[in-house]
Amino acid sequence: MAKKFFQPVLVKPKRLRRKQKVVAVGDVVGRVLDAPRLRERLLHEEIFRQWRKVVGGGLIDKCQPTKIKRHTLYIDVKSSSWAHQLIYLQEEIINRVNNLAGVTLIAAIHCRAVKAGQLKTVSGSAEKGEKLLSGSLVSEAEELVWRKETETSVKDPELLEIICRMRCHCEARRRLAEKS
Repeated sequence: MAKKFFQPVLVKPKRLRRKQKVVAVGDVVGRVLDAPRLRERLLHEEIFRQWRKVVGGGLIDKCQPTKIKRHTLYIDVKSSSWAHQLIYLQEEIINRVNNLAGVTLIAAIHCRAVKAGQLKTVSGSAEKGEKLLSGSLVSEAEELVWRKETETSVKDPELLEIICRMRCHCEARRRLAEKS
């Protein structure tokens, strides 16, 4: 019996066509950020980053925000006397936070006196503008460097702002995890 040799049949592969149009990264990120919980969380982080604008330089070393839950801003305070003082400033702080957020984000404030070592204070050299923001572990100088790096590749200002905020947030979380 003779051996049969099979020759493989060469089939040209079909060209794959894209079935969907290419979507811009800004559109995808925009849709992700439209999620209500994520947008609210970004607002909370923005309030924590700009805490100095909310309370001013006199109170920045005496109190810091810890969380926002169910329209209540929780603040750790250096002593019970400062907690009592913040009760008198409650209306003004609520108005400033809501104006900064652009929406009614908080309706009440809850102050808690903590031990002296538990309250994180703002540190860094004032001359270089490297003060750490309360509630954040990223200096303004670092944020500025990151913004300049990102501006080279991202032209959309809204997307640039989102990416910078996300990078600061991720770096702050990483540093906080390292401290723990």
